[in-house]
Amino acid sequence: MAAMECWTKAGYHGASLKDIATAAGVAKSLVHYHFASKDHLLIELQAEWCRMVARAVKSRIESGPRSREAAMTALDQVWNAMVATRAQFGFAIEVWRQSETNPAIRRRLLEFDREIRDLIESGLRATLGEDLALPLARVVALVHVALDGFSLRLYLDDDVAAVRGAFDDWKTILFQALMPGGSR
Repeated sequence: MAAMECWTKAGYHGASLKDIATAAGVAKSLVHYHFASKDHLLIELQAEWCRMVARAVKSRIESGPRSREAAMTALDQVWNAMVATRAQFGFAIEVWRQSETNPAIRRRLLEFDREIRDLIESGLRATLGEDLALPLARVVALVHVALDGFSLRLYLDDDVAAVRGAFDDWKTILFQALMPGGSR
């Protein structure tokens, strides 16, 4: 949390790990012990945020039967998380850029990406099962790309309601294509 507060105030490049350690009330060496760089810290913060959202979605999914409605509700929870963190998307873009020249960041970013795909797959399997109009792996890829696109759109566009409208239209089209004949 201290890292995001520092980055929000001073910008990603304007805040050092020392600044972050000071804000967190810990020694800089402790931050370096756990994180090799600011990029590594950012990726880990993003991963933990995604895990937290995934736990909340999973808890809600487990409270009801498999259905199209459960999947749509889960996507709405993901939407709410994306809106809550839309200002931080610029930091993610910076890490992606850094991954072009730093193999360690690239590796961790790819691990994080795999974790996100696994979370999407788990959510789809829990809400819809595997009897879909497309193979599950392709649906996971489609949802993953769409969520990345909506995250970028939220970052670039001040009209959240318009982006939400496109998100709702995408959900409708997705589920009509995946589950012809209605919900299950």
